[in-house]
Amino acid sequence: MKPLLLSIFAWTLIVNGAHAAERTLKIVVDSSAPAEVRQAAHEILANVKRSAVLRAMVGEGTAPVEVSDSKALAAGPFEERAYSHLVVVGMPDDPMVKQVWQHEAALRDGGLYVFGFGHLLGEIGYIESDRNPFLHASNIKQTPFEAAVVTVTGITPASVRLAAKFFTEKGLVNGVVAGSGWRRGEGALLERSPLQWNSPIPVVPAVAGKWTRLAVTQAAEEEYRGVLADAGIAPEEIWRVKYHQPGVWDGAGAKKAFDHYSAGLHRRAYGNTLWMARFPSEKDASSAAPKIAMAAGLSTSGSGWQGKQPPFGPQRESPGNLALWQKGAWVLMSTLPVEATDLIAAEMERRR
Repeated sequence: MKPLLLSIFAWTLIVNGAHAAERTLKIVVDSSAPAEVRQAAHEILANVKRSAVLRAMVGEGTAPVEVSDSKALAAGPFEERAYSHLVVVGMPDDPMVKQVWQHEAALRDGGLYVFGFGHLLGEIGYIESDRNPFLHASNIKQTPFEAAVVTVTGITPASVRLAAKFFTEKGLVNGVVAGSGWRRGEGALLERSPLQWNSPIPVVPAVAGKWTRLAVTQAAEEEYRGVLADAGIAPEEIWRVKYHQPGVWDGAGAKKAFDHYSAGLHRRAYGNTLWMARFPSEKDASSAAPKIAMAAGLSTSGSGWQGKQPPFGPQRESPGNLALWQKGAWVLMSTLPVEATDLIAAEMERRR
């Protein structure tokens, strides 16, 4: 290529943002945050190779070797924030936490109000995940891929560290956690209890064909009420387990936006997910399963039910299969491909 054409080509890449097309992982904390908050960020860094979700964020690239200062990142080039998976660690008043906050939680009267969990006091930690909002800002002409943000926060420095431990060791990417002695403040209509360290999280297959178990989301009270409305029986616990394979966060532009959201970490993103609801008894699960299947528009297939997922947004086509089955006191639904769902169901049946 001639020098002039090469210069024009290079300039075109810079203008279109291709120079920033390398997706990275940044663990972010304010360098002046309380010591325990900074320690939480460094503990997340130390667990990059052990955490499934952090390994997926690193992908084939290089893992971060240090924690990024949130103030420096906020003052630096916009692309440094946009073209990265971000794990933001900090107190609720941290400026970077405020920038990525989804407004489903708020400080209130010395505690934390979280939609679906109520007003909570004591050592309360909070984790929420979404698409990186900087990548989807007007500053970015076209997204070259998807990137996620995970916010790890809490009422006190100790609760931030507790939330970080749930994130790295239990894979929790959306939920409310508590230390001992937590209590409720002002009453709310929707009140689900926070998780404590000894709260059981269901064990599901780590691998299903090409899919790897990535993370888990704790359901809030409004989801329990939805199941109650459909089935006439409320579950005792509900979980969503996200699976992942390389490539599902790739692809540029708006045409991939709904696929990226569905495959992402937001609490309402149900793509590539195993939904699990435990009812008070096996009899209750047997009663609830066909009613949930009917509400989802599924048809009987073998020992379970099969159908299609509803389209996302303006899409007209279903994004894929939807399967439902019962296992003891559990009712399970999968939006994974049929082959992966069958592998998960078979492995869980062998463990029974």
